[in-house]
Amino acid sequence: MRDQPKIELLQAEVDEDDQSFFRLLVDGKSIKYLTIDPGLYTTEDMCFDPSLTSLLPDFPHGDWNDGLVAKSTTDGKPYFARAERTQFPGVRHQWHKTYVDYLDLAVGDKLRTGIYEVKCPQFDTAVIAKFARFEWEIQYLENETIAYQWIEGHQIGPRFFGHLTEDGNARHAGPSDLVACQQTLRRLHQLGIRHGDLNRFNFLVRPSNTTLIDFDTAQKCEDQVALQEEFESLPRALGDTSIRGGGGGLPTEPN
Repeated sequence: MRDQPKIELLQAEVDEDDQSFFRLLVDGKSIKYLTIDPGLYTTEDMCFDPSLTSLLPDFPHGDWNDGLVAKSTTDGKPYFARAERTQFPGVRHQWHKTYVDYLDLAVGDKLRTGIYEVKCPQFDTAVIAKFARFEWEIQYLENETIAYQWIEGHQIGPRFFGHLTEDGNARHAGPSDLVACQQTLRRLHQLGIRHGDLNRFNFLVRPSNTTLIDFDTAQKCEDQVALQEEFESLPRALGDTSIRGGGGGLPTEPN
């Protein structure tokens, strides 16, 4: 019996005569990108979620987000020729203080390709999320993100709520990230700097490191008692989900 995870087809670029590309949600908790070589499946099968899921070879175990399904040279059957962890490119110009993880979104209606009405815990209203489905679309989002900074506060376009992140990109910290956040905060305190606004939304956690943001209240501080008090407040700050922080994509207000 196949040990296949629950797979949801999010987006696809399908071509029977060339490689096809898929963005998948696996077991409701991870995003995987899949490339399928031509000649393996029909367009109809690849565009229909249940059909594609039933035809795919067994998913490899392990930590991967970039897979290639090809035809075996021995028996001609589809198999995973690649399953590896890839650091996909993202928007480099991240100017807004708010970051929203894709997996925190409740995705609603599709408005256009790569544009959806969504809800998430950080906002009190539905917003519009616009994001690059595949890496070759990043440059368009890069340009648009920069333009939103240019017009911020001038009542020209919709409000820019923040940057959309995914998987290998940054996420906000939680209680389970206490040790990593303590290490980052300790380095700040060793420089004689008090952050002044500790909350879980001001820590960005990545597979490689954990960083602090929002230094608008930071001050030089020689008072070791004050620094120790801030350090000891960290567990409570990471456990408080009521504080609002504040990419990728860019959530904006719907019209």
